[in-house]
Amino acid sequence: MDTGPHPGPPVRAVLVFTVWPADTAEFERAWSRVADWARSWPGCVRQTLCRTDAAEPTYVITSDWVDRAAFRAFERSEEQDAVTAGLRRLRRTARMELHTLIAERSSPGTAGGA
Repeated sequence: MDTGPHPGPPVRAVLVFTVWPADTAEFERAWSRVADWARSWPGCVRQTLCRTDAAEPTYVITSDWVDRAAFRAFERSEEQDAVTAGLRRLRRTARMELHTLIAERSSPGTAGGA
């Protein structure tokens, strides 16, 4: 994680989407395009995609940022709305929460582990 000066603590956006079973492959491709674009934004730390094995496909997207201001600049950009349109088009339901990262522990031998 970037250790330079920032106005606040790091944050993680957590987005939960449900999609139709027939749309899972297209949703994953759309996420990949968005994640590749988002990681070029100043302050973006990481993007992840997870999926449940339930009958109704549910995806959890996490997006880590150096601080709330960096995330908000990304979220409010005109480009973000256009780039994420494919994800929005495929969603059945969606919700988002923004969390402040308080602590993190990595296992030895992994990125960030001692």
